[in-house]
Amino acid sequence: MPDRAETYTCPVCGYPGLDSPPSRDGLAFWDICPSCGTEFGNDDANRTHEQLREAWIAKGMPWWSTSPRDPPPEGWDPAAQLIAAGF
Repeated sequence: MPDRAETYTCPVCGYPGLDSPPSRDGLAFWDICPSCGTEFGNDDANRTHEQLREAWIAKGMPWWSTSPRDPPPEGWDPAAQLIAAGF
């Protein structure tokens, strides 16, 4: 998880380290979750967060980002992440 004063949780996979909220006042920020790869404002335009979550789970819950800037947190456990987020 990034070292920031405030982070946000992905409504798709429960990743708690988003730099900005997925949306505010109904407007998407177009950010991409490094955990599940959801691009807010694009991927969730025609599918619900629940549908996107189900698709990510069906793929085996892989860490999406291949950027060296966004490696998975040490000890990252996608199943525990989902549980911690209440999904």
